[in-house]
Amino acid sequence: MTFNNFKTIAAIFFLVLFSSHKSIAQNTKKPNIIFIMTDDQSSIVLKETDRKNQSRPFGFNGDSQVVTPIIDDLAKNGMIFTRAYVSSSVCAPSRYTTLTGRYAGRSEGPVFMKQHPNGSMTRVENNTELEIDRENLPRLLQKAGYKTGFVGKSHLVAHELANQRKNWGDNGFKEYDKDADPNDINVSDAMAYNHKKWAEIIKKYGFDYANGVYAGNLKELFNDSINVHNLEWKNKAALDFIDQNKKNPFYLYYSETIPHGPAPWIKKNGKYVFGLDANPKFTGEGYKDISYSFLPTRAQILEEVKNLDKDVAHAWLRWFDHAVGAIVKKLKEEGIYENTLIVITSDHGDYNGGKTTLYEGGIKIPLMMHWPNGIKPNQTFDELVQNIDYTPTFLDLVGVNLQEAQKKLNYDGISLKNVLKGEKNPVHEHLFFELGYARGVMTKDWKYIAIRYDNQTQKKIEEGLEFNGWKGEKLKFPYYVRNAHLGNFASTNNSLYFDTDQLFNLVEDPRETKNIFKNNTEKAEELKKLLIKSLKSFPNRPYAEFVN
Repeated sequence: MTFNNFKTIAAIFFLVLFSSHKSIAQNTKKPNIIFIMTDDQSSIVLKETDRKNQSRPFGFNGDSQVVTPIIDDLAKNGMIFTRAYVSSSVCAPSRYTTLTGRYAGRSEGPVFMKQHPNGSMTRVENNTELEIDRENLPRLLQKAGYKTGFVGKSHLVAHELANQRKNWGDNGFKEYDKDADPNDINVSDAMAYNHKKWAEIIKKYGFDYANGVYAGNLKELFNDSINVHNLEWKNKAALDFIDQNKKNPFYLYYSETIPHGPAPWIKKNGKYVFGLDANPKFTGEGYKDISYSFLPTRAQILEEVKNLDKDVAHAWLRWFDHAVGAIVKKLKEEGIYENTLIVITSDHGDYNGGKTTLYEGGIKIPLMMHWPNGIKPNQTFDELVQNIDYTPTFLDLVGVNLQEAQKKLNYDGISLKNVLKGEKNPVHEHLFFELGYARGVMTKDWKYIAIRYDNQTQKKIEEGLEFNGWKGEKLKFPYYVRNAHLGNFASTNNSLYFDTDQLFNLVEDPRETKNIFKNNTEKAEELKKLLIKSLKSFPNRPYAEFVN
């Protein structure tokens, strides 16, 4: 062998060695995490007989009527969870659990504790909020070296500020009339000021970056002109966060408003006034004359769906799909796509009025995870998982000691790290659910729901007193939740809503049409024991009423 040949072989050897080390380094590097959440989207595919004008799931859930090729491709090349659930089927408690791993009933937020002091029965609703002085997922990720970002809907903090427009001035926000024109520079400046102030509030809860945000639902901007979805504005904020933090490991919580009302598929005078026909220059910061060239125009999206001969009323799904595509494109351009975990899910469902119930239509959600460096393609997990699992999973993936994290967080979930590696064994014996006066548990095949009222309410029921319903009607039993509109919607669309004890065989009756509690005492008692087991984990919260 000549010296030159030796040099060539050595060079090749070191090149291969270097490449190998580089590959290993890339594969072992802490992953970026992008958590994308829709609002009010079930994973249940609609039937012809189902209520019209409601959200559909994604294509990867098996719905042939929607067009979500980008999201479906991510799901196909990652892992689809076919039995994913939330523990509460309204916005705030679900989001609380997502960012803490704790059941919402463990909240120690000021509003929640004022309504439900220790020793009283809780009513988990949109009164749940993150605690300013308690650990959560983004704070622990910050300590692990991550940059954390928040984009989109909050519905997590300072409810007393979000819902009290009359007190804005006293709390440092600038006021404007409900019908004020965002084109007016003064109005636009006021909205921009309020947006910045709200972003600063959110940052206090563990986020380095907050933009494209708003307090709760769109109507809480208190301006009729922008009571519309503006996906482009929020999507730009997400892209800006990635651009600013691409050299660091990062966690992005990206909470979309779609398809929550105002429903983007509703037409007035022939136009989709709340979505694809609304002016994208009206934002939560007032009027912004900027370009969103990273997305197709709304007109192009409508035309695309029409050409595919699909339901134009649900073109919002294609709209959202393009937004996810913009994020994927950005990750690829920056060379960080392979090591980014992308999670796409929803805060809860609203299938046939399932919101504010513990029925499948309210608690069963779409969920997929995509991570080229960590998840093999074409994976499906058919066992029970819940939103309590996100926090321990993400902490586990980035190398945080879970025993230490448990001491700080008191989380209820289980890490899905081994599931992402391909393990197919069940991770939960059962799941626990809570909402208003309702509590429930489910196993893989069965679900039990119990309705129990506080002593004062129960006394009124026994005395035959009636309760105020929606629009003045009188009810024998109160709604589970204080929001009479949502309670009315849920009870109207679910005939078993007011049944005190409910048992369903989910294998034989997946749509929960038959309450078989009275005819299956042994199975009912078995699930009741599981419910009590879960309730016993809540300190200073009575559960004796659920024993009866």
